[in-house]
Amino acid sequence: MFDLGLLTYPVIGAVAVFAVALFSGENVVIERIPVPYQLQWNGYSTDVATRQFTDALRKLNDDAASELTDIEVDPTNLQEGLGAFEDYFSITILVNGARNVLGVIPYYVEGEIADVHGQDIMTVRVFTDKADLPVYVSVTKGDADNIQPMIQAAAVDTLEHINPYVVCLYYRQTELAAGQFDFAKTQAAADRYLASQPLDKHFLIYGLLGRMHMLKAERDKALTADQKQAEYDEAMKYLKAALLQHDDFLYPYINIGLIYAGRGQNDLAEKFYARAVEINPNYLITRTLWGDLLAKEGRWQDAAIQYVAAVEIDRDNAGLRDKLARAYQALGRPDAARTQWQEALRISPLTPAYANALRDLN
Repeated sequence: MFDLGLLTYPVIGAVAVFAVALFSGENVVIERIPVPYQLQWNGYSTDVATRQFTDALRKLNDDAASELTDIEVDPTNLQEGLGAFEDYFSITILVNGARNVLGVIPYYVEGEIADVHGQDIMTVRVFTDKADLPVYVSVTKGDADNIQPMIQAAAVDTLEHINPYVVCLYYRQTELAAGQFDFAKTQAAADRYLASQPLDKHFLIYGLLGRMHMLKAERDKALTADQKQAEYDEAMKYLKAALLQHDDFLYPYINIGLIYAGRGQNDLAEKFYARAVEINPNYLITRTLWGDLLAKEGRWQDAAIQYVAAVEIDRDNAGLRDKLARAYQALGRPDAARTQWQEALRISPLTPAYANALRDLN
């Protein structure tokens, strides 16, 4: 896999272009974006503008990819392990520029920045490899003294046309970071997704909206207890809708399990964790959450089974070794507990809790 640097190359007889491959599989070629000479005086050359636009697309994609490795968000329909997600969703650079001429690249982007009556206008056109689809045109206005916000807005608009799911993730991430718990932009983007995308892809956005309501319940400190539970109810509605459309979609099972566990309905939480493990037995988060639930109930033998599986998935995780050691200690197996705490201390030698646990055990 290539690094995240941008690669510039000539397309047979044409100007140089930039190319990126989005995490969801869409290959995108971006032609160099001309800028008016007035902007060149301010240091915004064609190459700078094109790189900033490509970097904006790449950052949107990168942020979505990083979120997809976390329990707080939903993945695509690819049920892969955490390491596989990180590998698969890394951005790769398309090497052969001539592939677009052969029709291999599904999206080709060109555009320009022009001075129109004293105002900078960025126009971006998105062409596809499907002759029956119209050209998508994005028009964004900006300030000549600071064109970065205009380029960012154009990148978001362009990417929403190419992959609206990524943009929904982007809006949810930015609104969560800003404490905007009404998630107005996320909801609007989700509505556009549902209106434009085929039915067999709707489960993705239902999962995303379900987690959105969970995040509101967890993070919005202004909610009353009743309002918090209402958000969890709304989350449950969307998560179950996702499963009705795609019954082996891993992440709604985990999120529903979290809601039930938080409500003390541990039997139902177990049911959903068990289904998640059935779908992907090597997903670390499910094993850990299920083990924690069982440990909380004092069911140490069952908890140890989940923690053993978790340690096998991530053998260099000191925290998991500590959980397994405590399960063994509760089961009256001090030698097994000692082995796990010794491993935990080897992995994290500056953590005094592991050394103290060994001392107390001895």
